Amino acid sequence: MNTRTFALLLVALALVACNETFTIGIEHTPRETATQLSTNTSLPATATSLPATATSAAVFTPLPTMPVAVVPIPAENYIDDRSTPSQVIVSYYNALNRGEYLRAYNYWINPSGTQGSFSKFVSGYKYTSRVDLVFGSITSGTSAGLIYYTVPVLLKASAINGVRANWAACYVIHQARPENFSVPPFIPMGIIWGSAQAYDPSVDDASALATACSAYPTNGPAAAVSRNPINVDKNNFLDDRSGPLETVSSLLNALNRKEYVRAYSYYQNPTIYPGPYDQYVTGYADTTTIIAVFGTSQSEVVAGGLYYKQPLAMRAQKTDASIQTFVGCYTLQLAQPAGQYTPPFQPMSITAGNFSVVDNNVDVNKLLPTACR
Repeated sequence: MNTRTFALLLVALALVACNETFTIGIEHTPRETATQLSTNTSLPATATSLPATATSAAVFTPLPTMPVAVVPIPAENYIDDRSTPSQVIVSYYNALNRGEYLRAYNYWINPSGTQGSFSKFVSGYKYTSRVDLVFGSITSGTSAGLIYYTVPVLLKASAINGVRANWAACYVIHQARPENFSVPPFIPMGIIWGSAQAYDPSVDDASALATACSAYPTNGPAAAVSRNPINVDKNNFLDDRSGPLETVSSLLNALNRKEYVRAYSYYQNPTIYPGPYDQYVTGYADTTTIIAVFGTSQSEVVAGGLYYKQPLAMRAQKTDASIQTFVGCYTLQLAQPAGQYTPPFQPMSITAGNFSVVDNNVDVNKLLPTACR
């Protein structure tokens, strides 16, 4: 693939162009995370297999789709969210702004094919400091088991030397339907194409957004420019590894939706824990819904890794209408993102879990403070 570098681009933003495919940098505001959540329905395991988790039934109010205000994003916020096409782009730029280049590279479905080698990808961002976003109207379409999203977005960019530039960008994002996966591995929502063109700062945002994706189909159904709520109900889609609460919630959301390959992907070494895939799926065969409450997440840094413990309680309903209540703890790990240099990127994942069945009438809030001891 031929690659040409634009001098202005290197000064202002350090975009790398590959056959007119550009990658750019940005951040986004983090999802609000609670340490203890109210109940919601979702799906656990049997008494002998490890249950999943659920979160609060937050109301989802989509943000306006055309256009929204500029959103500045502090780099200290860690965002790894593939729940919506806009959050994929947000997470991508958050990774770049934080210098977590392997994570950014990983948001491309075929990074070596579209972006070149990882080292080349990293070199394209040495002058980039910060970018803020303005999303336009995101549209979607389907084909052969895939969902396609066309994402127009303005990039308000700053280079490390203080030079600023505005770019009208367009991304095409693919999502293979999660329910269609029958065996591991799971392939999450990701970027397959991106382009960007500089525009005069005197041009208003709406006009710049109107033509950002003119070369792509934009007449499909609209998709909300928003984060999905931390809600594990089967009618929501949550694939978020920004923190332990989000990761465990995503696991349960996948189980609620019967997306077992996706659920299995949230474990770091799933063949070891929780065990072989077929047995894992069988363990959830008689489970329908679960109500859950989270305790306060715990974290520590050890030898270049981030470790978390997430206490939670779950009330599981079985196919025979019986109910079981579980209290326990998941352990999660994230290798320092900025210290990962060899593809593929290893996201936050579950490494262990320990749950006990308790009486259905017990006050689980009293048990959560000691659930991870």
